[in-house]
Amino acid sequence: MRMNKFWRKKKRGSITVFLVIAFACFLLAASVLFSAAKSAAGRSAADAALGLAGRSVLSEYDRRLFSDYGILAFRGDGAQIEEDIAYYTDASLNPRGLLYTFFRGGGTHIDALRMNTEDVEVNLKEYSVLDLDNFENQVKGAVLAKWLGQVRSGGAGSASGGAESGETGRTLRNSAVLTSLPSAGYNGPLFPSIAGIADLPKAESVFQEGTTQFLLGEYICSVFSNHLDDPGGGQPSDRFFRNEMEYIIAGKTGDDANYNNVKWRLRAVRFALNNAAILIDSEKQAAIEEIALAVAALTEGSGYAVAKAAVTEAWVTAETRNDLMLLEAGKKVAFLKTSAQWATGDIAKIWAGFTASEAVEPASSSGFSYEDYLRILLFMLDRETKLLRMMDLIQINLKGDYYGDFLLREHYVGFRFQCSVDGEKYAYAEKY
Repeated sequence: MRMNKFWRKKKRGSITVFLVIAFACFLLAASVLFSAAKSAAGRSAADAALGLAGRSVLSEYDRRLFSDYGILAFRGDGAQIEEDIAYYTDASLNPRGLLYTFFRGGGTHIDALRMNTEDVEVNLKEYSVLDLDNFENQVKGAVLAKWLGQVRSGGAGSASGGAESGETGRTLRNSAVLTSLPSAGYNGPLFPSIAGIADLPKAESVFQEGTTQFLLGEYICSVFSNHLDDPGGGQPSDRFFRNEMEYIIAGKTGDDANYNNVKWRLRAVRFALNNAAILIDSEKQAAIEEIALAVAALTEGSGYAVAKAAVTEAWVTAETRNDLMLLEAGKKVAFLKTSAQWATGDIAKIWAGFTASEAVEPASSSGFSYEDYLRILLFMLDRETKLLRMMDLIQINLKGDYYGDFLLREHYVGFRFQCSVDGEKYAYAEKY
């Protein structure tokens, strides 16, 4: 009897020991699972907080740069961004706001995952808005997002009558502003006005490159003003230059210099096209031949070639001068003319083409406007020169009307960063 009691007590003691051991194993397993769950939750929370911190930095884009030009970029430096990321991340992981105070004050136990953000490193390399690819992508994005429908367009108020005679434009003389321009120190190709021809789309990428050229042209014509825009209407009053499209083409520091340079280029283009048109016009060639033969008869044949060349050049020059007057008046001029589109049709009145104060309109008025010809000149301009001068105008205008220390080189379209949260490394790349 005593032996049975002894064995029963021993059995109960063994079960107790077993339960204690089992409970300890359960607690250990639960602890491991809790630790793993906490670690996973911590990684998830840290990833979400860091991603939100990166996007929060991007949300601090320059509002004026976007509203005026559709460019999404933020101003900052690596050290400031590192502080911002650490601040935003800590605010997400370790909140101390009104909600936290409310629950704590009500006796509810609430405690965030206490996590520490350390060793934040920011890399802004390759994200500067001055990078040609970054800037070009921003421009294309602005057009594709239909932002141009909301912009204060410089090209929207074209006047039909052109500029007033004798008007003098501004000249940029401030050396500090000039030396800080994005194009400062850029030499570019020897002949930037025709270097863009070498950038014509290749067969394998004609759609993509052609689309880029088109979007750049649309952006320039919609955002920047030209000589025929009405200063009292479509042109924003906060622009330094009146002839902004002309500045992109010519790159001079004065309004008048840019316009005169573009007029010279248009004269050269129109002279070449008019010369080609007159050579294939049988009626005009017959008239020129008649005069050349008359001169040859007087000079015993020696003056035929000279007379023919002189009459052709005079006629083409008169027609070209008339073309420029038409364009300045807001009229259209055909690219390669037919007889009906030739204005100085009577060879006996060629001299009037040199001296007339008003343009002679041809029978057919179809063709290209002044802005269309600017598009052609812009198309011929090499890509780097074109983009840098667009940046120049943006910086000049915002420096004058926004704040005097505005510099595009201090603005970025994204950044990379990495940091440690409770000893674990995280890395991200953020971009508009």
